[in-house]
Amino acid sequence: MRIALITDGLHPYVMGGMQRHSTMLAQHLPAHGVELVVFHTAHSESAIAAARALDGFPEIVKSRIQHVLVDYPERGRLPGHYIRESGSYSERLLERYHALGIECDFIYAQGLTGRAFIEAKKRGVCLPPIGVNCHGYEMFQRAANMRNKLEHLLLRRTFAQLTQQADYVFSFAGKIREIVEVQLGVSHVRVIQVPNAIDEAWLRSSPSSSSGKRRFIFLGRYERRKGIEELHAVLNDWTGPEIEFVFIGPIPKEKQLDLPWVQYRGSVSDPAALKAELDRGDVLVCPSYSEGMPTVILEAMARGLAIVATDVGAVASLVDTTNGILVERLSLNALKSSILRVSSMLDEELSTKKSVSLKRVSNYTWGRVSLDVVENIRSAVSS
Repeated sequence: MRIALITDGLHPYVMGGMQRHSTMLAQHLPAHGVELVVFHTAHSESAIAAARALDGFPEIVKSRIQHVLVDYPERGRLPGHYIRESGSYSERLLERYHALGIECDFIYAQGLTGRAFIEAKKRGVCLPPIGVNCHGYEMFQRAANMRNKLEHLLLRRTFAQLTQQADYVFSFAGKIREIVEVQLGVSHVRVIQVPNAIDEAWLRSSPSSSSGKRRFIFLGRYERRKGIEELHAVLNDWTGPEIEFVFIGPIPKEKQLDLPWVQYRGSVSDPAALKAELDRGDVLVCPSYSEGMPTVILEAMARGLAIVATDVGAVASLVDTTNGILVERLSLNALKSSILRVSSMLDEELSTKKSVSLKRVSNYTWGRVSLDVVENIRSAVSS
């Protein structure tokens, strides 16, 4: 079976959760007998050179896949630029697909990359089944503020049409599937439910011990929907037990708190360094307004951390009372009480939650999930 994977980038040449997901698919699908053709892009000259050579990819993976680098349109700043640019990029992908004369059994389209393919198929162009993966559908979830809400409104129509017109829709469980089927009206027979996953190399044998003051970690970029402003407000007024809090990610200096027990590590891209940071923690805090199935939660669970997270997207499939606290709806009071509860928790109770995280995440490795992807695609192609 030959699959075309079309994406707007591979990690680390393009940063982002979807790009990381694309890289994992590219590295694991061929292990299940798939002939994979990857269409991708990059932006800076150095990233383009690295992407063209697939720098950092294992040699065995390079030998198993065919990849095609496609120029991305010039990026603008006016409202709606992302929709316009992604549309142009999708058209370029389609042109390259036809120019190469590749015959595939299935097209796996990340985000909006499949728009031109779906439009061409509607016009009668012969193309194989197309499955789209829009991941978190954040534009259909709760907005953090009015600006965020307006951004959502600009994106909804395009994502709705893409989802409704695709042959198949890859979806996470929980509230993401609810968006796809209930809000967007996609029949369950067209939905392929597959979770996010993590590389087995992330799994440690046992969690670190829990004793003394709790060490909390936030992992992510500074983005309004991530709930950092609410988290900062809680920490700025903290009167609970003595704790440590570490932020990992590009948090602007002017946004950082000046508190002796709050630390900012900046971006940590090296996997070994990131694992080391997580290994020194007890609890990951993920107070987002909207999410898909966050890789950061999988990474933290794989290093044996308990989780405090809002009940958004597919988070509830990873987090419950046995391995952390699931916050029903983000608010200052709910976030504060959750962090307070964990910071006051007995060592034995916290250790149990950390062990549950590690055990549960073992079901979400790329070895297992990539096989699930292939089996679902084979079923779709045969039907």
